[in-house]
Amino acid sequence: MAVPSWWGAQRGDGRGEDARSRFRVDPRPRTPTALGVRLVAQLGPWLVGAGGEPTAGALGVLVDDALGRLVQLASPPDGPGAPESAGSYGVPSVRAVLTELSLEIVTRPPWSGPHLVADARLRGRDERGAVAVCEVRDSAGRLAALATGRFRWAYRMTGNNPSTGDSPAGDSPAGGTHSGGTHSGPRSAPHGSLLEALGLAAAGPTRHGELGRLILPGHSVFTTAARTVHGGVLLCLSDLVTDALAGADSPERTTGIRITHLRPAQASQPVTATAETIHRDRVSALYRVTTAGPSDRPHTLATITREPARPRGL
Repeated sequence: MAVPSWWGAQRGDGRGEDARSRFRVDPRPRTPTALGVRLVAQLGPWLVGAGGEPTAGALGVLVDDALGRLVQLASPPDGPGAPESAGSYGVPSVRAVLTELSLEIVTRPPWSGPHLVADARLRGRDERGAVAVCEVRDSAGRLAALATGRFRWAYRMTGNNPSTGDSPAGDSPAGGTHSGGTHSGPRSAPHGSLLEALGLAAAGPTRHGELGRLILPGHSVFTTAARTVHGGVLLCLSDLVTDALAGADSPERTTGIRITHLRPAQASQPVTATAETIHRDRVSALYRVTTAGPSDRPHTLATITREPARPRGL
């Protein structure tokens, strides 16, 4: 599959690979305003999971980026309660912090290429935060997925220099709002699967009794400017780990993801996604998934709804 011209170029800030490059999200938004942001990503094998088709979790970076960029543009100016140091270090004084994201698959894959287009729109905001929605369509114009994000405003405080990663727990910026890699050098060749794009081709999800686990090593290319793991990658890990609990003879596909962000995942530390089955019947399965670092304090809590990848009896 052809690689778009923008993908191989170095970022303007001199950094190398990041979450956007791995998931082929064009870093240049189309007509960005406080009312709407459009991002484009390329379809390819780097989105394909164990079932041989693109997965819901593989849309995480695209959706997180589109929603995060939009809400950051819609953030309020300095208002009552803003610290005097707001706006220091050359960064916005108000940050849009993602707290909850839901993603629903509307059209089952495969999707028509060569691109996916994410259109994010603001649905409401007040003094506490904002809510935005994002539609993802394939090249045939079909609605592939629908996402909703809830954000809160956070003011930068004295001493919170983003270059040092000094950020209060839970105040990690939205993954798409301040994402950026820390690795220099040329971008890697196109990846043959989603696990390969995540750097986990040799260490996919594994089952441990009634639990499924998937570990993302520390110091990955998915680091944001705040030195945390990109929120879209945490969503992707939460989806992928459920494969460990699906039977080998009964593959599943995800239909819905709801994830709550509790505290930032420090990029210097490994992140472990742990899944457990809450309910299973003939037509659906529900999983609870947490991501956590070495301290076992959860970064995110998600519920994943899945269905059989093929109708029963076939």
